[in-house]
Amino acid sequence: MSTAAPQAAVAAPSFRAQVRPVGPCWQPPAPTGDSAEATGDAADVPSPGPVADDGALVGEGSLGPALVDPRLPLPANVLADIATGLAEANTLWEAVVRHEPDGRRPVRLLVTERYEAWVIGWLDGQGVRMHDHGSSAGVVVVTEGELTELVPSGVVGSAPVAERALTPGRAWQVPVGAVHDVVNRAVEPATSIHVYSPPLTQMTYYDPETLRPVETVRVEDEPTVLGPHAPSFLLHPANRA
Repeated sequence: MSTAAPQAAVAAPSFRAQVRPVGPCWQPPAPTGDSAEATGDAADVPSPGPVADDGALVGEGSLGPALVDPRLPLPANVLADIATGLAEANTLWEAVVRHEPDGRRPVRLLVTERYEAWVIGWLDGQGVRMHDHGSSAGVVVVTEGELTELVPSGVVGSAPVAERALTPGRAWQVPVGAVHDVVNRAVEPATSIHVYSPPLTQMTYYDPETLRPVETVRVEDEPTVLGPHAPSFLLHPANRA
């Protein structure tokens, strides 16, 4: 797989692990009847506990179940810390991020049992589609440029209820089950770091008008570009600004 030529190094903005919700989150109705049976083991996953105002999970005791149960997403503030750490460590990914004119080419940076991280390059007009992230929660940090996040209202045929500019310097939260789209509407290229917990296994895409699911695709287990010690490096205090 070819990669884009390394871009000139630029001073990275200061990223803080301050979680910002990505607009009002629309989620498809819970399945019923036969469709509910198709969820498999989902009903066996324990509740992550109460959710704080910033979207962080605050479970029982000082840690909560989200930090100890691998089936649950890590708390939003933990994902934000990982994502901002990667954003600041731009020398780890600036040579491998791809800005391709024929479409986005996400690059998987690292993966652990609890989370994975990707870097994505976006050119003008490039986007995804209305989609969710399965049973994974996510955090997005834009490192350069600006992205636009679209969230449907849940009313058939209506315009998106929210369009929000995703700009550098903040960690933007995407809760489990949230449906949205992301696009680069600016002329300048954009780059973003995405952290998902647990690692992505599937994504469902939705019709933007009817909001009905149109296809669910399996996320392939792609190789990573960073070594197995990258997570420890990123989280070590000595390597954080």
